[in-house]
Parts: sequence; structure tokens; C-alpha cells
Amino acid sequence: MKKASTIIPFVTCIIYIFWGCTHNQIEVTSEKVISPTCDINPTLNVYIENSGSMDGYMCDGSQLKDAIFDYISDLNEFSKKTNLYYINSKSIPFNESLEQYIKTLNHFTFQKAGGDRSNSNIGLMIDSILENANDSTVNIFVSDCILDLPAINSQKFLNTCQISIKNAINEGRKRTPNLSVEILKMTSDFNGKYFYPNGSAEILKDVKRPYYIWIFGDNNVLAKLNSEVPFSRLKKYGLEESVSFSKTVSIPYDIKNMTITSSIINPIKGNYYATIRADFRATLQPESTIQNPSNYSFTNPDMSIKEIKTIKDINSQYTHYLTCVIPCKTRIMQENIVFNPPKTPNWVSESNDESGLNIRNNLTKTTGIKHLIEGVADSYKNDISTSFKFNIKRK
Repeated sequence: MKKASTIIPFVTCIIYIFWGCTHNQIEVTSEKVISPTCDINPTLNVYIENSGSMDGYMCDGSQLKDAIFDYISDLNEFSKKTNLYYINSKSIPFNESLEQYIKTLNHFTFQKAGGDRSNSNIGLMIDSILENANDSTVNIFVSDCILDLPAINSQKFLNTCQISIKNAINEGRKRTPNLSVEILKMTSDFNGKYFYPNGSAEILKDVKRPYYIWIFGDNNVLAKLNSEVPFSRLKKYGLEESVSFSKTVSIPYDIKNMTITSSIINPIKGNYYATIRADFRATLQPESTIQNPSNYSFTNPDMSIKEIKTIKDINSQYTHYLTCVIPCKTRIMQENIVFNPPKTPNWVSESNDESGLNIRNNLTKTTGIKHLIEGVADSYKNDISTSFKFNIKRK
């Protein structure tokens, strides 16, 4: 009899737990976040580096020319004014039309424009570009971003360049608190000289080489422009990769059950499934980054992301669905999901060349690009992208 009396309470306990997991409802609620409005038509400043290493991109049929012409033409529709420049050791205004700017892009006009074309100090160029930036300007910088490595102490030089970029961005953020940076890796035809650290040069003919488009501006202004002129339009001109940096932003979202009909959620096979609808545009992050579950972390380690989907309805105020799994055993009353992708994605290291040598074996790489982009990342190292806070209440 004693044996039976100990078994019955145990079985009752199991039934109770099972019943609790399958029949209890939960309610999920969150505070309302207002979508930021942006009615600014920014002044657009476009800078193309005219150092000697850029001459090879000025060949006939260059995708660089088509990409810049098409992209800036589209952005111009949503801008107050567009100013055009060459840049190397100084900014050199171009006072004719965008069409003439593109038509006359060649190594002869680069030479004629002037400035010191022998060296590329990317840190100084970015610092110069950001000096007059404010929350109503968008600055676009086009460069091969090849660092002129010295013949000796090249690693020290690369580290110094990284710090210079970080300092330039930090100063820019002081002047423009909402400053964000977007960097696009592009590929174009190249016919011209490649310069080695020892001063020698090699002629490259009919090859493809990477270059980069850097975009600086207020976070909300860039989000607006990205909606009007998405980067996907540049794929036909050689867009390969992108990375974005911004301060922590609060984005609009709500949380409901899987059918988006109620905040009350019934369990399915022992778990609860909540759907967050969120507007990710202000994060400036590319689609591949948003849809990677590993970029999300939870207060409760037992919770997880089941699915991330793009919202197809162009009239929706939200851009994505996130389906979250809340385990039956969850007792936490408040959850905070943090979206914080890596500051430097894998493509940055894969695109990097540390030596500047053996160009034939490194045509798809750029000398020092990792240090330039990590310099930007260092400025934003304490900023997460965004987060979603919500309460869980058992009914």
C-alpha cells in the first residue's frame, strides 16, 4: 500500500504539468514605438577619388561610371541639391552637370583636376568629407580604398590607418549625432596600372577589380533614401556586398499570436509561438543580416527564433515577421530580444589583402580594406542595432 500511495501523487503531478503546458494561455504585450518621420530632402555631395590608382576604372564600358550615374540620378530625385567633387589631397568642385561629370570621367580629366594624385590617405579624405556634414546632408565617397603600404612596417601603418578612420568617424558623430555609414563593395572592369608598395607598377588588362561606395548621413535620412532607391538596383552594375553602421535605434514593432489576431496565445504542442512585426528600415541592415537568426539574442536562453520573413505588402508599416518560440516552462515575465549583427561580416576579411603584393592572385581583394572598415566598426562598437522588449503574462 505504501508503494501505491507514492506513485499516485507522482502521476498526478505529471498530469498537472502536462495539463498546465497544454491548456494555459499567455498574453504578450509591448510598449508602442512611434515610427520616426523624415521629411528632409538632403543636399547630396558626391566625391570620386581621382588618385592615380583609380585611372584603371575609367576605361570604356566601366561599370563604375554606369553605377554612379544611375545611382546618383535616382538619388537626385529625392535631394534638394547635388554637388559634385573630385577628391584626393583636397576636395575639387566640379561645376557642370552630373551627365558631364560622368561623361568626362577619364584619367586625363583626373590629372587635369589636380591635387596630389600620388598617395591615397583615406582617413584624411573621410575627415575632410565629414567636416561640413550635418543632419541634412548625405555624402557619397567613391574609391578603390587601396592603402599605399610602405615597404617596411606595413602592419604598423595598417593599424595607424584603422585608428585614423575611427577618429574621423568619431569626430563626424560629434557634429552629426545620428551619423550612419553604409559601405558597398562593387566590382568593375579595370584596364590600367596597379601600384606596388615598392613603387613599381604592373599593367592589368581586361580584369575585374573591386571598388567601394561609402555613404554618410543621418540615420533617418539614409533609411528614407534606401526605401526610395534600394541598393538592389546596383546589382546589375556589380554590387557584391554591403555593411552598415549606425547608433542604436528604436524601431516600430508589435507582438501577437501567429495569426496576428490577438495578444492572447494558446500553446501548440507544449510551446507558445509569438509573432513580432517590425520595421527594420531604420537599422540600415541588409536583408541577409536581418534574416540570420544568429544575429538575435534573448534574455531567456530557452527562447528562440523559428522563422524570419519579409512582409510583401508594400503598404504595411512593418517590413518583417519574426516568429519566436516561447517554451512552456518559461516563467520570465519580461523579455528583451537584442538584434546585434557582427560589426564586420565575413566578406570584409575575405576581401582583404595585407601585403599589396601578387596582384594577379588577389584581383578580388583590396589592400587594407579590413582595417578601414574595422576603423568604422570601432566607432560603433558600443552600439547595438535595436531591441524588442515585451511582457509575458500567464492567464
